[in-house]
Amino acid sequence: MFGLWRLWLLATVLAIGWALLCFSLTHDRRYLRRALAIARWSAGLLVVVSCFWLIFRLLR
Repeated sequence: MFGLWRLWLLATVLAIGWALLCFSLTHDRRYLRRALAIARWSAGLLVVVSCFWLIFRLLR
């Protein structure tokens, strides 16, 4: 399970870093919106998976 979290975190950091690098090179605001969308989806996924994990732990 922790391997999956590390892979997810690495992919998220790389995607956000790519979007911010592209913004710094082109000054196109679409890349900022893309980085914000990646962060929002990642946070949402983290909340959903954490809730299911907590429910599973409490019921067990």
